[in-house]
Amino acid sequence: MALNDGCASLEEAVNAYIFKKTEDNNLKLREELVSFINRNDTVLTSVRILKKGATFDDVADEKNADGSRPISISLVGANDGAWIPAFTSNEQKTLGAGHELLETGIIWLLDYALSVNDVKGVTINPFGEQLNLDRDSIRTLLRAANVEAGLGNTEE
Repeated sequence: MALNDGCASLEEAVNAYIFKKTEDNNLKLREELVSFINRNDTVLTSVRILKKGATFDDVADEKNADGSRPISISLVGANDGAWIPAFTSNEQKTLGAGHELLETGIIWLLDYALSVNDVKGVTINPFGEQLNLDRDSIRTLLRAANVEAGLGNTEE
């Protein structure tokens, strides 16, 4: 079951886009993402770093209660760097390795991804029908939703 109605709609739009990449599905996905951001709907994530501008090296020795790292870097084939996971439901989370998760607003998560230099972006449902939002895509979506990224340090 999705975390909220917005998550259910977003998951549906992602799946439609992944399975059939048409212009209509692309437009629906973009509209759903902007709407999701405007409502600041919540997702599940494994992000536990709270200080601005932190890097993975800063928390290399930290562990969550379940023994996992504070930020999950468990995406297969993510040799280009770390992608922060965003799960739209508990079911999506359980498709992959388990992590201690917290619920957070999507704006905070997107802002956070831009504030950490060694994060490449956010990946929605990384163990299901995965959709990657790189840093440029995140900035574009935040602008389209008229949201100011407020965590600073957005240099690549």
